[in-house]
Amino acid sequence: MLCGSYTAKIDEKFRLKIPAKFRRELPETEDNNFYVTSDDGKCAQIYPIPVWERIAQKFQEPPRMDPAKIKLQKFTSYYGILTQMDPQGRILIPQALREDAQIYGDVVVMAKNDHLEVWNSETIRTSLKEDPMTNADRERLAEQGF
Repeated sequence: MLCGSYTAKIDEKFRLKIPAKFRRELPETEDNNFYVTSDDGKCAQIYPIPVWERIAQKFQEPPRMDPAKIKLQKFTSYYGILTQMDPQGRILIPQALREDAQIYGDVVVMAKNDHLEVWNSETIRTSLKEDPMTNADRERLAEQGF
């Protein structure tokens, strides 16, 4: 399971070097392939292929014409690329996603259990400050066993 966050950099060729701790914890994938996409254009999401295949399979399940499902597929297809991690642990971030999420220079790579998210450093800090955990959030989480 992936957990925590680390700072990283996007290089001049628009590649992200995955922090070493995450590289050790990522599940083995055939040919080191990953699907890089976004469900909202605010951050990049890096999925090991087996994880992405489970998500992609859900697009084929009924109800196939659900508006939310169609919207999610539109976002993940528009921003998505199949890419390979090179021997130095670098992954290409797609141009449209880099531009929309302002992913360049220093970034934050956050674990999301089975995949990674890449955020513009300032965007994630602002988001955490503007939308902090509330007592209502804590109560809801307690109901779910957190």
